[in-house]
Amino acid sequence: MAEAVIGRWGKNLAIRLPAHVAKKAGLGDGERVEIIATDKEVIVRKLPAKLTVESMFSGAPSKDWRALYGAAFDWGEDQGRERVEE
Repeated sequence: MAEAVIGRWGKNLAIRLPAHVAKKAGLGDGERVEIIATDKEVIVRKLPAKLTVESMFSGAPSKDWRALYGAAFDWGEDQGRERVEE
């Protein structure tokens, strides 16, 4: 079990995590955590990374994605100004 001292960071309180605790929890600089406070306990949980459009589609060029999912939903014929030329 590790111990830490609460310090002040501006108007807020802060806890510095010992390196071995952060390593065991898989935490690194800039990681997002969830903090839950109960009457006498504080729980800190690592949050999953936020997904971005760029990270979700970075594995293949747009032409490959269109080939895979172009017919996933039938929107009907192009009409009016929403027509897209490819």
